[in-house]
Amino acid sequence: MKNFDQNMLDRIDIKPNKLKRLLRKINWLFSVYLPARHDATVMTRNGLLTFDSKDKTTGRILHVYRNHEFNDMMEIVAFLRDKGVLASGCDGTVIDVGGYIGMSSTAFLLEKIFKKSLAFEPSPINYNLLLKNIENNDLSDSLQAFNVALSDRNGELGFELSEKNYGDHRIRNNTGIEKGHFGEEAREVIVVPARKFDDFLLEHTEIEQSDIRLIWMDVQGHEAKFILGARQFLINHPDVPVMMEFWPYAILRSGVTKTEFSELVGSMFKKFYSFGNEGFKEYEIADIGGYFERNTEPEGGTAIMLTN
Repeated sequence: MKNFDQNMLDRIDIKPNKLKRLLRKINWLFSVYLPARHDATVMTRNGLLTFDSKDKTTGRILHVYRNHEFNDMMEIVAFLRDKGVLASGCDGTVIDVGGYIGMSSTAFLLEKIFKKSLAFEPSPINYNLLLKNIENNDLSDSLQAFNVALSDRNGELGFELSEKNYGDHRIRNNTGIEKGHFGEEAREVIVVPARKFDDFLLEHTEIEQSDIRLIWMDVQGHEAKFILGARQFLINHPDVPVMMEFWPYAILRSGVTKTEFSELVGSMFKKFYSFGNEGFKEYEIADIGGYFERNTEPEGGTAIMLTN
């Protein structure tokens, strides 16, 4: 890492009291958000992170709380180690699908949980910030970034851009675009490259598939399309769990029905775990349809782990 060490990371206050939160919010508003658009940088528990100053959601969270889901990530790691999925030391590779600006990958690597991370981010702006964060944290030897969407097809896809939350850019479902809770139908759409993960691996023979320990995925409803494009890898490596954001509202907007999602994961996995305030809860994969129905509110969503 550049200009800081692990002790500095350990001292970062990620649970600020009310007064400190207020002061950080004021500082974010006047020194980051209101000035002309620029790249802002802040020291966080996930590492030294650069973000877009106009990102009202994640950028603000990083500035105020100095972390992005760090404690949740470490709790998930502890669970996987307890289950024997991850080694107790630094080991293997994590696949960061929807890598955004790299804040998950940087935390995994700086905490020496994984030796390597492969991060996939289709947004050109977010991808450039991801490259900056690799440099910020001196991770060029362990974090490799790819400016591509992982999907169920190769080629190009429409990619809609959120004006408020730059982590909520999404692959556009062009069939029957309906008015959405977040005004998705009016978003600007660009074109991004897309690859099947299976084909990506065939093209990149330097990647040791046996070293992959975890799929870490947050792709705003496009999860089923990734799984379809990674089917062969997942069949060949049934011991690799998929940790994903489970947001039925976005899954439905992606053009995948509850039945289609349930049948897909039911054909690939045996069980899933929900992750929340009380830790992990285990379900049989046949229960995914019911769990889907209980989480359909637009503001809802949770984290689940698909596994065998």
